[in-house]
Amino acid sequence: MSSAFSKQYPDFKIIETSLRKHNDDYYFVAEKNNKMYLVIGNKSYQFIEKEKASDILKNTFSFLLPSSSGYKNSFGFGDRTGIATPGHIMAAKGSRFFPIFAQQSARELERTKRTFKQVLDDVIFWCFTYGWTGGFGADADHAKSLDILDQAIDAGYTFFTIDPSDKIKNPVDMKFNDETLSEYVKRYSGMSFDFGGFSFTFTDDTVAELAFTYAEAIDFVQQSYDFISERKKDFDFEVSVDETKISTTPQAHVFIVMELQRRNIKFTSIAFRFPGRFEKGIDYIGDIKVFEKELILHQKIREKFGPYKISLHSGSDKFSVYPVFKEVLNDSFHVKTSGTSWIQAIKTIAVVDRKFFIELILDSLKNFEKNSASYEISANPMNVDVEKLENENVDEIFNDKNIRQIVHISYGTILSNYGEKLYQELEINLPLYIQFVEQHIRKHIQLLS
Repeated sequence: MSSAFSKQYPDFKIIETSLRKHNDDYYFVAEKNNKMYLVIGNKSYQFIEKEKASDILKNTFSFLLPSSSGYKNSFGFGDRTGIATPGHIMAAKGSRFFPIFAQQSARELERTKRTFKQVLDDVIFWCFTYGWTGGFGADADHAKSLDILDQAIDAGYTFFTIDPSDKIKNPVDMKFNDETLSEYVKRYSGMSFDFGGFSFTFTDDTVAELAFTYAEAIDFVQQSYDFISERKKDFDFEVSVDETKISTTPQAHVFIVMELQRRNIKFTSIAFRFPGRFEKGIDYIGDIKVFEKELILHQKIREKFGPYKISLHSGSDKFSVYPVFKEVLNDSFHVKTSGTSWIQAIKTIAVVDRKFFIELILDSLKNFEKNSASYEISANPMNVDVEKLENENVDEIFNDKNIRQIVHISYGTILSNYGEKLYQELEINLPLYIQFVEQHIRKHIQLLS
């Protein structure tokens, strides 16, 4: 079939990994002038543009429908460009991780001007193109409203990360005579816990403080869970308490999990605020031994109250943490990445068009204050020597934490101001971009395997 098609359409190159037969027709992807088309037929053919292909594909091949991961180890591959997924697929091959290929937050969607459906459609197309049949998930990341959840459900998502951080209170603001906390005190005060060398008892004050801090957030988690479960049967449900300045203590872990279970919220995973700093795009900042000690306590609690996965957010490039994370948890964990694949896009530009790359950096520096407002980073624009970037080795450039973080947070303004040219460059140099993504993400997966 391939040779017959090529003779008939010599300007098109078939992506051989995509070739499949359904009923009497062949389905495959063919490329012409850096544009991809879904081709359907046998002797005579339909050519369908990439943007319109996914609805046909998912209605034809069931392996292209997203599914839930359950308690299996899983890895989140955020793709802000919509063309990094081929690299993610190659990195995931042969690993023990269930891939969450479609993963975007409402913040990312707003800045990239995409929708949940567009993100999933891109993943479906690339999974078909590169022959991925091993299943994948679709994560509506850091959802803070029912409206966002509704959009993700309509788009077919299977993983919902609830972010109630806006409703987590600082305990220093607490009034200990708050009567609304009394029901929690009655329920939990006096309960003792022993986790093999680590034990504690809930006092009135401890319970009151935990309830003040987390109860309103858990109320929103329940509201979100009820909203989803009324509309969907099989899904992953993650509770995220990591985007706060309050570290999640073992006592808080116990309180949160007991409340979730009391309310019959069937959660798949939970993301804690660990000690140290998990900044975007760079390695962990902090004492690994302190992190390990805390993680061991969380693991002991999980052993008693599980099953559920412990999730690591801002997981990109935390290479010093991965060996400890893997060794302590072993099974049932989830890691999220996103911005690091975007960084590989800008690295690709730095290789193929240094002048354009410097233009992007200058724009990112100009918009740094706006872009950094919603991210936890320590990058300093004053430490970026733009003149030096003209001739510096690309690997040295992207080993600089200032460059990495500034690029990481600037995707919205870069796409808004330079999106058309950026995509032209990336599509022309797609093999290099895919190579960079695969190599970088594979490093993450290998350290976690």
